[in-house]
Amino acid sequence: MSRDNLNERLDNLKKFILSAASEEPTDRLPSRYQRLASELGGCLVTRREGTCCVIKTLFPAGSSLGEVYLEDEVPAAVVTGSAFSNRENAGETTLSSMLFFDIETTGLGGTGTVAFLVGCGSRVAEGFEVRQYLLPDYTDETALLEQVLTELGPDKTIVSYNGAAFDLSIVRDRMIINRVAREIKTAGHIDLLHTTRRLFKRRLGDCSLSNVERELFGFFREDDIPGYLIPSVYFDWLTGENLENMKEVLRHNRLDIFSLYFLVTQINKIFLTEGANLDRVEDIYSLSRIYGRRKQVDKVINLYGLLKREGNEALTGEMQFFHSLAMKRAGQWSSAVEIWQALAEAGGREAFLANLELAKYYEHREKILQKALYHTRSAIALCPHSNYGQNQLKRRLDRLSARLSG
Repeated sequence: MSRDNLNERLDNLKKFILSAASEEPTDRLPSRYQRLASELGGCLVTRREGTCCVIKTLFPAGSSLGEVYLEDEVPAAVVTGSAFSNRENAGETTLSSMLFFDIETTGLGGTGTVAFLVGCGSRVAEGFEVRQYLLPDYTDETALLEQVLTELGPDKTIVSYNGAAFDLSIVRDRMIINRVAREIKTAGHIDLLHTTRRLFKRRLGDCSLSNVERELFGFFREDDIPGYLIPSVYFDWLTGENLENMKEVLRHNRLDIFSLYFLVTQINKIFLTEGANLDRVEDIYSLSRIYGRRKQVDKVINLYGLLKREGNEALTGEMQFFHSLAMKRAGQWSSAVEIWQALAEAGGREAFLANLELAKYYEHREKILQKALYHTRSAIALCPHSNYGQNQLKRRLDRLSARLSG
């Protein structure tokens, strides 16, 4: 084969590859595909593997979700990884490199579950853009997954809500089954469900995304389609070409993705300000627990000041005792003892723990054995533990009694 013929064949192959994902004339596609795109305000993208429908929606700057509004410009502040991880040093990223991700499926999991709608959102200069990839038919699944793969990459941080267990898991499995990719290469994954639970579960209880929107953003979804009905809407399209409720499914998916953006920015701000923007006692205490697990004692003590600002009547014994231990570790003994003495007289589990701490304090630090003996006896009377715990306290009692008699 001559060099000219080889170059010609390579050029033809290059043109084929570049045209593998392109918008084809609609007259080559089934009429129902054309109606799908027309009624939903999307366009048909055809690859050599098949066709998918792409619907793009822009939320312009100033758009609201309840009481929160989209900024005019992309915030310059970095997104700290530690806000969304159990680790203190989890790196940093930016809002512009985040890909907000949510899917709608034909079921709740399992080998036969297919993601018929994949939504991807990102912060752009004009606002917040959502790109939704809709599956016209099962035979086009590979094309849809190939198109979604163009959204992903090693420079993108995926943001989802329960995506680690559901969304990304299903998409990855379907990519393997369809031989699209064996793994999804990204810069990282932030699953907001876990962070939301750590920060807000004490106050909200229910951490479903719709409840989080109501409680944090004051956003109430009106006429939102229930999640359990969404698969049936897609089956109505497959079996009878019925699109009556498909726009509601698209809207549901869009709002899920849009709310993830505001949730990321709010949580990031909480950690950047170290809780200074929080005004609910339960949320401040939850942040204290997070810092406590990271051994950041100074931040725990600072947050106790915020708790006191909200009023002593809102502080539970659990909250006070937790912060007293941080003061103990920091060597702020007078503040810790003040809390223990107040709790020791209040009753309950914290009274037992406070008496135990006072017994240790007076025995080992102040060397006032009589007070140590008194608080040991009080702890024994309140001890909620089994025989082992009682025996530990009795040994302390015997040791103190022996030292006093000696």
